[in-house]
Amino acid sequence: MRTLDSFEPLPPYADPRVALKFAIPAWRPAEKISVTEAAEKYMRVNVSGQWQPFRRDVTPYMVEPTDMIASRAYRGMAFCGPSQSGKTQMLQSAITYTICADPGRVALFQMTREAAAEFERNKIAPMVRNSPELRARQAQGRGSDNIYHKLFTGGTQLTLDWPTITKLSSATIRLVLGTDYDHFPESIDGEGDAYSLMRARARTYLSRGMVVVESSPGAPLKDEAWKPVTPHDCPPVEYGVLSLYPHGTRGRWYWPCPICGEEFEPSFRRLRYPESADPMEAGEAAQMICPHCRQGFGHELKRELNCSGRWLHESSVPGPDGLPALVPIESGLVRKTDMLSYWLDGAAAAFASWRELVTQYRQAVQTFEATGDEEKLKTVMNTGLAQPYFPRSAISELEVTVQGLREKARGMDLPKGVAPAWARYITVSVDVQGTRFVVGATAWGENGQHMPIDRFDLFQAPGGDERTVKPFEIAEDWVVLEALAERSWPVANSTARMTAVSIAIDMHGGGATTDNAYRFYRGRRRAGQGQRWYLTRGEGGLKKPDRVWLKAPESASQKAKRRRVAKDIRILFMATDRLKDAVMASLRADAGHINACLIPEWMGDDHLTEFTAERRQDDGWAKRPGMVRNESLDHLVQARAMHIIKGGERIDWSDPVDWASWGEKNPHLILVAMEAEAEAPAAEQNETDDAATPSVPATPPARRPVHAAAAAPGRGGWIQKRGRWL
Repeated sequence: MRTLDSFEPLPPYADPRVALKFAIPAWRPAEKISVTEAAEKYMRVNVSGQWQPFRRDVTPYMVEPTDMIASRAYRGMAFCGPSQSGKTQMLQSAITYTICADPGRVALFQMTREAAAEFERNKIAPMVRNSPELRARQAQGRGSDNIYHKLFTGGTQLTLDWPTITKLSSATIRLVLGTDYDHFPESIDGEGDAYSLMRARARTYLSRGMVVVESSPGAPLKDEAWKPVTPHDCPPVEYGVLSLYPHGTRGRWYWPCPICGEEFEPSFRRLRYPESADPMEAGEAAQMICPHCRQGFGHELKRELNCSGRWLHESSVPGPDGLPALVPIESGLVRKTDMLSYWLDGAAAAFASWRELVTQYRQAVQTFEATGDEEKLKTVMNTGLAQPYFPRSAISELEVTVQGLREKARGMDLPKGVAPAWARYITVSVDVQGTRFVVGATAWGENGQHMPIDRFDLFQAPGGDERTVKPFEIAEDWVVLEALAERSWPVANSTARMTAVSIAIDMHGGGATTDNAYRFYRGRRRAGQGQRWYLTRGEGGLKKPDRVWLKAPESASQKAKRRRVAKDIRILFMATDRLKDAVMASLRADAGHINACLIPEWMGDDHLTEFTAERRQDDGWAKRPGMVRNESLDHLVQARAMHIIKGGERIDWSDPVDWASWGEKNPHLILVAMEAEAEAPAAEQNETDDAATPSVPATPPARRPVHAAAAAPGRGGWIQKRGRWL
């Protein structure tokens, strides 16, 4: 039996002075210091790889918004500005102030869980680790420092969260911060917008509670005809930081003109630069124009002007012009609201030069004009200039209409089934329907100019069966498509004919459409035509990183017998909403412009109506009410996808690739006259040896009238016979 003396001695009593040392900071009153002063005193920032004390003169426009986070007069703040302008640094300053000067609970919301973890790794943890005062206040012990939850002496509890209804419910938080707010869901699990839910979390703190959200604008404009009613009015958007801005104080950043001394808001629209074809030259020459004296000055004065600038807010009293007067925040005349709101134009941002902004904008405009793709232009407007973007495809004045297309087609009297003289290659698009294949052919020329040249349906089953095809059900019916690879179209003003450089088949359809498409493609690949045929699948959404991409399917067809994924087939995926933006831009462009789409007179109103079957919305394209058929639009989307994936946008027309050249090296250009001579009897050839051999001219032929009866292939919804069952 063991006695008490045999046990190890008990540890000594804890020293109450040690516990008191850790508890005293929680009793200490808040330090009488502004948020910016706390950042200068306690926080270190990464400057080109070196950790240095925070300086307010780097981004002077962030001083007032940062200091107002500690205001007892307001309950919320919305800040809209360009990327890399110091917005996130404002939130880090607020966290530093809470840890060192006024302890309390603070929650920072990122757009996703992964983004919150990355923010902790790249922003919060390095800031704490490299700031001696913050590191000294970090609590020790189990659970006091992890990715999503950190404790500090004095009572500060920092959590890194993401917007879910669970995170935004049943919690009381004094300071709620949100970064990249425009990337938050518009509605949090159907319970409302994130800002309103954040306000509810800080409500019990009364005047000490504060909610701050910052972001570059991401929501598109709702009305292209909008006009401001007040000096700092904001265009209407459905969600995001600019939807909050009108409800706040409506602050804008102002500079004193270095020439006349009058104050004005620096903005991208006030930059003047030569309309040069070279974006770099335009950027180098950019100058800011004062709206008062109309004099310009260069970017070298921006730092000095930022240090002299100030925020002006709309007031509740009218000015000389009857509109709300503009006053500083400390005037006491700011419009009555419990929310602060700030909007900084990209031209005033400290880390972006005017040369860079103008160059990026001009390059984005050139990309749009060349490809019809608006994504780069939207990115520059949102993140570079901090301006909302209205899709050009949705502008009512630019909307494609049947009447507009009919007027555009006037004078384009080329017969149906004939390629124009400027054609260099042809693409064929196939839309799969329940009882037919709808086929469209598009001719392409230099710089992306193109035109629909043919349209017909394949509806009769192969083998002479007296029935219509059933592409959704019968795999053998797909054989009727094989002849499209051999079909040729005459070229105007010449004896040449062209076959398709590529053929795309839409895989969307009911029943066994996908399996039948796989089977058909494998057959074409075994026949040595795999490089000419594409199976296409559209994916909606405007945030796709690419317009087109080749990729094997990731799941098996639901109708497949063995449920095996077709890894041997690469599908041509299409970002349909982005491509439709490009198609609509092409339909609006006139002949001679890059990517212009010409409309032939033979297209009737039924075909033209199909171009207008969809309407551009904020999140993409959607069918108009009552519209059923849109094959004309789908054909051009497929044609544009083939044009891109084949490299049509990158062709050097001074030395084009073989399949886009005008001459004998083009495998898809048929020299009809030469073939006829080769088939003539040898004796007849000998008699004509002295005659010149007909050939395709080295340059495109001049246009002259072409008679449909002599040149156009047979119509009637069926491919002409070629010696086999077709």
